[in-house]
Amino acid sequence: MNIAVLIPARLGSTRFPKKLLAKVKDKTIIEWTYLGVKNSKLANFNAVLTDSLEIKETIENIGGNAYLVEGTFSSGTDRIAHFIADKDYDIIVNVQGDEPLIDANMIDELINFFTEKKLQMATLAVKCNECADNVNDVKVVIDKNNFALYFSRSKIPYNANFYDNYLKHIGIYVYDKDTLLFLHNQKPTALELAEKLEQLRALDHSIKIGVLTSSGHFIGIDTKEDLQLFEQYVNSTKP
Repeated sequence: MNIAVLIPARLGSTRFPKKLLAKVKDKTIIEWTYLGVKNSKLANFNAVLTDSLEIKETIENIGGNAYLVEGTFSSGTDRIAHFIADKDYDIIVNVQGDEPLIDANMIDELINFFTEKKLQMATLAVKCNECADNVNDVKVVIDKNNFALYFSRSKIPYNANFYDNYLKHIGIYVYDKDTLLFLHNQKPTALELAEKLEQLRALDHSIKIGVLTSSGHFIGIDTKEDLQLFEQYVNSTKP
């Protein structure tokens, strides 16, 4: 089985410009992400896919694989789909470039979850009751079979007096190639545009998304405050 781990890395960011090139302990965020996932035991190939020569050179300078994939893409998924369209991959893992605490073990655990459950698409979540009100943290609600019901930046469900199992969505997806290319060929949906969440395109087209709940610690870098939290975490846990 041919498995690729791909990291879409767009230089522009509305809330935090050039965040992927921000440094913590002499490594950029995109380096942290790439180095964290490149040692997957199940993947045959890994690379950063970017619109930025600066990001490409940053990854190549540490011996990594990076490709310029230029064009107008509405999401990281679309950038990956454009890259893999003529390539022989059975399973594609999409790791968001601003998730520096995702590691190779988590990649392999999610791949195994995806294959064992015979899914079209899978993603990751972590329990996070304290983040329910934070619009920068994407929440996911799942059913009793661990399939996603909905993703939102809003607090879902609304009434915390009756609910204490809020799940924060983590930016990693696994798809089979046919599902990825199908999503790429569909126009962005109204829900996707409203929430600015690409995974809603799949739900809009009745594609079930399996959700693996992790006990790991993750800090997605959406704001400068997130960068500070990541730096504090690294300084407190890494030698």
